[in-house]
Amino acid sequence: MGNYIIEIEAVGGHGCERHVKDGGTNHGCHQFGCPDCETRAFVKHLKAQGNSIQSATFTHWPGQPSEVKDDLLTGIRTGSF
Repeated sequence: MGNYIIEIEAVGGHGCERHVKDGGTNHGCHQFGCPDCETRAFVKHLKAQGNSIQSATFTHWPGQPSEVKDDLLTGIRTGSF
């Protein structure tokens, strides 16, 4: 038992619930195949299996001035589309 990191860098359709602004809570669109919601479900599944999740984020356009980050544990969005 110990720490581990999962990193996935992908390209594709992402950014559900784009109307949620900086500081708002993103609960997801729950649409089949949405990468944001699939990732959120994966984190939820890991927690249900007894893993202690220290941080989990979904970053849109990382390193860009338009970067938007969704905290997958709290649902809080940093930045706006």
